[in-house]
Amino acid sequence: MPNGENYTIDVIFDQQSSSYRALPAAEIYFEPIGTDDRKPEATRVEYPRELTDGLRWANWGSDDRFPTTLRHKIEQVPMAGQAIYKLIALMYGNSLAYYRNAGRADGENTIKRAYIPKVEQFLRRNRVPLRWLIPQFGDYRYYMNCFSELILSNDKRQITGIYHKAAEHCRRSIQNPNTLYSEYLLYAPSFACGYPDYDKVRRIPVFDWQDEERFLRRLAGYKFAWHSRFETPGAIYYARPFWLGLFRTNGWIDASISVPEIVNAMMRNQVSLKYQINIPESYFVVRYPEWNSYTAKKKDQTFKSVVNTINTMLSGTENAYRSVAFYFQDDIMGGANSLGKVEINAIDDKIKRDSWVPSAEKSDAQIVQSLGLHPSQVGLSPEGGKMGAGSGSDQRESYNTQITINTLDQDIVLEPLNFVAEFNARTDPEWDVTFYIDHTWHTTTNMQESGMLQDRNKSLIIEP
Repeated sequence: MPNGENYTIDVIFDQQSSSYRALPAAEIYFEPIGTDDRKPEATRVEYPRELTDGLRWANWGSDDRFPTTLRHKIEQVPMAGQAIYKLIALMYGNSLAYYRNAGRADGENTIKRAYIPKVEQFLRRNRVPLRWLIPQFGDYRYYMNCFSELILSNDKRQITGIYHKAAEHCRRSIQNPNTLYSEYLLYAPSFACGYPDYDKVRRIPVFDWQDEERFLRRLAGYKFAWHSRFETPGAIYYARPFWLGLFRTNGWIDASISVPEIVNAMMRNQVSLKYQINIPESYFVVRYPEWNSYTAKKKDQTFKSVVNTINTMLSGTENAYRSVAFYFQDDIMGGANSLGKVEINAIDDKIKRDSWVPSAEKSDAQIVQSLGLHPSQVGLSPEGGKMGAGSGSDQRESYNTQITINTLDQDIVLEPLNFVAEFNARTDPEWDVTFYIDHTWHTTTNMQESGMLQDRNKSLIIEP
C-alpha cells in the first residue's frame, strides 16, 4: 500500500458465487484506517413499513398504476391534452443551450451562448434535445416525476450517455433498512399493464447525491439512474402533483369526460322537433267546402298535401323570413274560438340549455388553470377577466409570465444534465458549462420592431 500505511478496500457480496469479492480496480478507493474526511451524512429516517409491507417495490398509487390511470384520463379530455402540450412547448422554448461558467466567474454581465464541439457531439450522439429533454418535460408535466439513466465510460472518468426512462415504466425500490435509502430504480414497460414478473424487472442503482463519493466508489457497473422530481410536501417515494384534485372521483376531469357522453346520449334519445303544427279539422271544412263529401282516402291525401306545403314553407334558407298564411273564420259570437285556425309552435332545443348539459367551457377552464396554464394560451377567456382570449396583451403577458416561472421546473429537469457537465469537467475543463433553456420574450412593436426580445430569464443577458 502507498507509504506503507494500512488501508481498507471495499468489497461486495456476489450472489452468484455466494462469496465476497473485491471491487474492480477502477472502483477501488483507498482510505486510511482511522481517518474519514467525508462530509457528515444527512439524517435519514425509516419510512412507515405499512406503506410497503408485502411489496417488492414502492407502489405508485394505491393500485400501483397511478401514472397509467392519470394518462388515460387526460387522453379522454382534449383540452387537458392540449394544455399539457402547450406547457411542454413553453418549457422547451427555443431548445437547449449552454454557456461557459468562466464568464460568470469573471463577473461578466453579458454571458454568451457557447458552442463547444465536444459538448455538441455528446448532445448529438445522445439525441438529448429531442429524445431526452422533450420526454422529460412530458413526464414532468404529467406527474412531476421523471427518470434518467446515465452511462459511464469504461474508465469511469466521463459520463458518455444520458437516456430518458418513461415514468410510467419506472418504480422506486423499497427503502433499504440499513442505509434508509431507496437504492434502485426498477424499470419494466409491463408496469403500465399491471404487476410485472419480478425477474423481468431491471434494477438500476439510483444516484445518491447526499453521499456522492461513496455511491460512485461502490458502483459496480457503469450505469446509474437519476430521479428528478419536485419535492412536494408529504412526498416519500414519488412527488405528488399539485393538480391531483382534478383527478378525484367526480372531479373536473370526470365532469369534462361526461359532457360529450351526456350530449351524445341526449341526441340519441331525444326526438328533435323544430315545430309543432296543430291543424283542426275545421280548417279543412273552411278551406274545402266539399270536405264532408270526401272519401277517407281523399281526406288523407288532402291532409298530407297541406302538411307538405307547410314543411316546405318552413324549411330551407330560401324560405327565411317568409310569411305563412291560412284560412280561418272568426267566431260569430265574438269569442276567442276561431273556426279553422292553424297553430304553429316552435319547440325549444333542450340540448342547448345549460340546465340540461354541464358547461364544457367551465370545466375546461378549471382543468387548464389547475394544470398551470393561462386559459388565453388555449383560446379560453379567463373567468371574470376583462380581456378576452383574443387580446394580444393578454396572451403576450401570460406567455412571458409562464416562461419566467418555468425556470423552477426547468432547473429540476436539467439537474442530471448539469451533473453530467460538472462530472465531466473534473477531467476535462471544456465541460465546465451550465445548461439552460433559451427563450424569446414577446413585447410590443413600439419597444422592439420585431416584437421580440432575447432571453432575460436568468437575470443575465444571453447573447446568441
